[in-house]
Amino acid sequence: MAEALLTYALTTVARVKTRLTITVSTHDTILLYLINSVTDFIEGECNRRFKVAVYMNELYSMQSNGNNLLVLKQSPVSAISYLQFRAGLKSNPNWTDFIADDWELLDDGTSGIIEFRGAVIHGTNNVRATYTAGYKINFANYGDSSTHTLPADLTDLAERLVIKLFKRREAEGKAREDFNGGSITWKDLLNTEDQETINKYRRVNFF
Repeated sequence: MAEALLTYALTTVARVKTRLTITVSTHDTILLYLINSVTDFIEGECNRRFKVAVYMNELYSMQSNGNNLLVLKQSPVSAISYLQFRAGLKSNPNWTDFIADDWELLDDGTSGIIEFRGAVIHGTNNVRATYTAGYKINFANYGDSSTHTLPADLTDLAERLVIKLFKRREAEGKAREDFNGGSITWKDLLNTEDQETINKYRRVNFF
């Protein structure tokens, strides 16, 4: 079965072709491969998935360092279904909901940071969260903020990297397997602007 464009791809073949002023379908397959590889590279560098999804029962450790902040692994957070702490024995845990007044999702969910207002039970893997986070991706309705919220600079970064690889492929004699393997030296493709965009969206988890 032919490889398909990733459901969480940061751009589309049609958008890249427009930037390259390509009107024929000759290169559609290679552009699809490149978009998939570039998407996975950017997400790997940023330590996150950008497309909105539900994350079930993620475990977190609250350290006894006086810091009552919990940094969720994904953002922006649009909904928290459950936020629970582990009571009982480790071998027989009893997951209990935090009281709503004991925590607050900061920055309207943009940062993905939760601040605990009440006492926090510190320990390893003693807090778990189920939540919805990420951006809506619907390039068919690009510009409609109700259905597509992926930041434009991420799409621009993906498209610029795809174009760089596409233009380089013949000069370097790259084959199909190079794009999913480790032969691409990604760092060589990044200029200062590219790296700044990656740094802007890089997710750092503290707990």
